[in-house]
Amino acid sequence: MSPRLLLVACAVVALLPPRPRAAPAQPAYPGDDAPVEDLLRFYNDLQQYLNVVTRPRYGKRAGGRALGEEPLGAPGC
Repeated sequence: MSPRLLLVACAVVALLPPRPRAAPAQPAYPGDDAPVEDLLRFYNDLQQYLNVVTRPRYGKRAGGRALGEEPLGAPGC
């Protein structure tokens, strides 16, 4: 691969728009003197946001150890 082609490829990657985030944006607090409807909408949006952000994640862990397995393979006492 030529250095010029590598430079062009890096420039194209650098100019790409950022990827969208997986989590929704945190809702903005409307203020203490906001109407009840705005506060209700904020609390509903906040509940949905927290449900997405704090959802349990299942699957293989990055460490590769099973849950409850002794570290470094040492047997328990």
